[in-house]
Amino acid sequence: MSIQCSGPVKVLFAPFAESNPYQLNLRDGLTASNTSVEAAEWTPFVPLLRAYASARDPDIIHLHWLHEYFHSESKLVFYVRAALFLIQVAVLRILGVRVVWTVHNLFAHDFPFPDSEARLKNVFVRVLCDAVIVHCEMAIDEVIETYGLRENAREKMHVVPHGHYIDNYPMNESKQGARESLGIPVENTVLLYFGMIRPYKNVDTLIETFGAVSGPGTHLIVAGNPHSKPLNTEIKRLIRSTDRVTGKLAYIPDKDVGTYMHASDAVVLPFRDILTSGSAVLAMSYGRAFVAPELGCLPALVGSDGGAVLYDPDRSDGLAEALRVAESADLDAMGERNRERIASFDWGTIGERTASVYRSVSRT
Repeated sequence: MSIQCSGPVKVLFAPFAESNPYQLNLRDGLTASNTSVEAAEWTPFVPLLRAYASARDPDIIHLHWLHEYFHSESKLVFYVRAALFLIQVAVLRILGVRVVWTVHNLFAHDFPFPDSEARLKNVFVRVLCDAVIVHCEMAIDEVIETYGLRENAREKMHVVPHGHYIDNYPMNESKQGARESLGIPVENTVLLYFGMIRPYKNVDTLIETFGAVSGPGTHLIVAGNPHSKPLNTEIKRLIRSTDRVTGKLAYIPDKDVGTYMHASDAVVLPFRDILTSGSAVLAMSYGRAFVAPELGCLPALVGSDGGAVLYDPDRSDGLAEALRVAESADLDAMGERNRERIASFDWGTIGERTASVYRSVSRT
């Protein structure tokens, strides 16, 4: 069954995370491209079919974070949820709905059954998905290799960059005012870790490494909510045992994001694995340099302009050396280049490129 494209293409975003500006910005960017977007409300039983039934006859379902539909600490429950997910998508296909998926992460974070997840996504891409969106060219190779797909899967792959966050958070605070409000010495070089603290983000290693290699004029801020009580306890212990580290171990509301970003000279992202990083986009949107492993789409995001200190994650001293380099780098100039670069990733253009993917699967 083909989709008739004479009117607006009707798209259902699922799942929908209103707290994540990515989907809100993409929805706004799509409005100028003859595309109407509805958000799927979460329901605990057959959520995709119930979202489809409550929507206005969508032409396309655009899936984002698939783990919402199968994640479980129990392997048996995972298999049950995974089977229900595939059945729901198959029913939608029978009903004539086209299926598009944006790969934000190769695997669900800290998921205990990655091999099973890879097999699930192999079936999903091969059999049920009409198009796959990734945020950089290199991600196509990673998706194919990680999920064990054949080379012909490239025909379904489309590159649409991640857009900026320039318009989503307060941007008018001074560095001096931000540091004074946080009790940080104004004259220091300030590094920032910002965001949810989970095991794969390697924040414990960052604090230990910072304490071992940083000079007396450098300060580290750790701002974010630990994912578990044991992790919270461990991060607090490390902060207490390390000089020149300030911790705010809690959810940071949108109104306070600018204070932490403006207080910093660079953002540190010490992840063990990553495909796309909203934290890197956020740092660039605030005109900040960042330190990160040379993984996923991060090299493509920052480009060749020198706005980041990227390190080899396979080197045991990679993070330590990157922190040393950052201490002596012109972080202000690097951040300014990042701000100029990320500004070109506007949501109007990204909306049009996403709409072109929709149109490509709408044709017979």
